[in-house]
Amino acid sequence: MIVRRTLTAACLVLGVLATPTAGFAQTAAGPTAKIRQGALQGAVVDGVEEFWGIPYAAAPVGDLRWKPPAAAPSWNGARDATKAGASCQPTQKGVYTEDCLFANVTRPPGAKPGEKLPVLVWIHGGGFTIGSATGAFGAETDGIQFAKEGVITVSVSYRLGRAGWFAHPALCKEGPCGNYGYMDQVAALKWVRDNIASFGGDPKNVTIAGESAGGISVLELMLAPDARGLFQKAIGESSFGRVEPMSMTDAQAAGVKAAALAGVTGEDAAAAAALRKAPLSAMPYSGPFTSRAGPILDGRYVQSGVAEGFAAGKQAKVPLMIGGNSNEASLFRPQPAVLDAMPADRKTAAMAAFDPKSEGNTLQIVNDMATRRYITEPDRAISRAHAKAGQPVFTYYFSYVSAGQKARSQYGAVHTAEIRYAFAGPKQTFAPEDMALAKAVNAYWAAFIKTGNPDSAGGPTWPRFAPNETFMEFGADGPVPHEHFLKAQLDWAEQDVKAGASASPNSAK
Repeated sequence: MIVRRTLTAACLVLGVLATPTAGFAQTAAGPTAKIRQGALQGAVVDGVEEFWGIPYAAAPVGDLRWKPPAAAPSWNGARDATKAGASCQPTQKGVYTEDCLFANVTRPPGAKPGEKLPVLVWIHGGGFTIGSATGAFGAETDGIQFAKEGVITVSVSYRLGRAGWFAHPALCKEGPCGNYGYMDQVAALKWVRDNIASFGGDPKNVTIAGESAGGISVLELMLAPDARGLFQKAIGESSFGRVEPMSMTDAQAAGVKAAALAGVTGEDAAAAAALRKAPLSAMPYSGPFTSRAGPILDGRYVQSGVAEGFAAGKQAKVPLMIGGNSNEASLFRPQPAVLDAMPADRKTAAMAAFDPKSEGNTLQIVNDMATRRYITEPDRAISRAHAKAGQPVFTYYFSYVSAGQKARSQYGAVHTAEIRYAFAGPKQTFAPEDMALAKAVNAYWAAFIKTGNPDSAGGPTWPRFAPNETFMEFGADGPVPHEHFLKAQLDWAEQDVKAGASASPNSAK
């Protein structure tokens, strides 16, 4: 079972997207920072300091559309950094605000240049098509709680949909093409390297983290030569480790069809110019959300499938935390017909692994099967490969479902559920009985960001994945490590990989 490109955008909307904070309770003057581009005037929020809407690259508009990100603008005087920049997410009518390449910095109060505080760079999810740097899918990701624990958080936006993942022969003749979103992420990391010391951060202690499309991005950045040396640790949440990029041939063919919708034909410079003048809304998507945007095999930013690259030892040799949730299949809503369509021997093996007590809960079984195929088994594969490369790997499994979510999450913790626990900010609402786990998850994440070892959080011991293939489960009993976790189910899913079975999200429906 190879995870096809259709899965690269598999972060569907589960709930209403959170709206970034529009106003701040700030001091009379607010905190200041001086970066290479100029001075910034920020705000105090919940006792920490925030600087929002900082351009890390030039606006990718006009002739800069579908070009690698250009140098960020500079300014005179103090720039107002108390409001979020524009989102890269298109409206429901497909209208894009393309001037959207912004970074947001949240730091401990009173942080000063030279303190060398640990840094988290957050890459949001949303299927490479939607999402927000500072909060989406029921979670706020500005990093207020991390700041209270001595960590600086940088959340970044990047080009999405047609703006960020688009290849066309006329554009590719100009130079690097296709993965403009990844080009943006690398540019953002270079901006962090060059400027984070001005906020009190340590450019040599940077952790990249992301969920779903952001988690895929983390693994791709670990493989990308252009990102090498720009981070020292990585966290991949629900990161679809067997993701397969679209071939450049297929991507350009899709780009030609999209261009035709906008009335643009040809493959020369005139066609490139016409494309840059056309509104992106003139090239609407069709088909499932999960096939709209994502990594393209360009030979530079994306050189192979993720698991293939890790198996070959091509990834950055840095500590890695990786994991997923107990019902990632909430993305796909698989139906019992999945079982009926299986060959008899595979169905027998599936029932032995997923229903050993013959309880007959078919919907639970197919949800568990899909979750293992797309997330948990790939997490094991990536963990195995990275441990074999001699690197520390800490693997988790988030299964906690709060009492208030059980009606919606009867098959386990849904896709994106862990984000709010990892950030655990004061804007989040937790029932009293959920607070202990939220504090634990946040503490383990913060410890890893600081040191590369979550076990320094002070809770139950979190062993490395190797040698006993240990997963730390965050569930109803709190943090509990399990050796050879869910082995029968993961071995079954691995057999699908070897058999070449389809892992398209559509096959899970």
